[in-house]
Amino acid sequence: MTPTPRTKKTTTTTDETPSTSASRYQQLRSHLAALNLHACAEALPAVLDQASAEGLSLTVALERLLAVEVEASTARRLAGRLRFACIPTPATLADFDVDAAAGIDRKLIDELGTCRYLESATNILLIGPGVIEGSNAERPCYACSGRCCDRYDVR
Repeated sequence: MTPTPRTKKTTTTTDETPSTSASRYQQLRSHLAALNLHACAEALPAVLDQASAEGLSLTVALERLLAVEVEASTARRLAGRLRFACIPTPATLADFDVDAAAGIDRKLIDELGTCRYLESATNILLIGPGVIEGSNAERPCYACSGRCCDRYDVR
């Protein structure tokens, strides 16, 4: 096995002129846009300013920049899954009126909201009328407020 020759160092020095720095910044934004990392491109000025002000390393600044894109991508995927589910009105377990539906245990509903049943592959059987008129139960409920949709395709 032959060793790989070292490549020339391509990092820039701090002696950049303002025009060179602006040009490099525009190139970076265009690269992010070409890679469809639009959230990164939008967050770039704030992350660079924060990195400069706090004296952050390049690794930390890059991690913060990519975290913005990961968060935006996760939100887009969740919105798409919820759109695909064709649920007419958004509802969460926090919106559910337990007092209006007799016999419902709040602790059990909160436990279902953790989605642990998905990880343990436990089946759940919901028995009762599909619609209780005049209560929040007539609206579909996101059982986990989208938390389980991050790891599972729910159909």
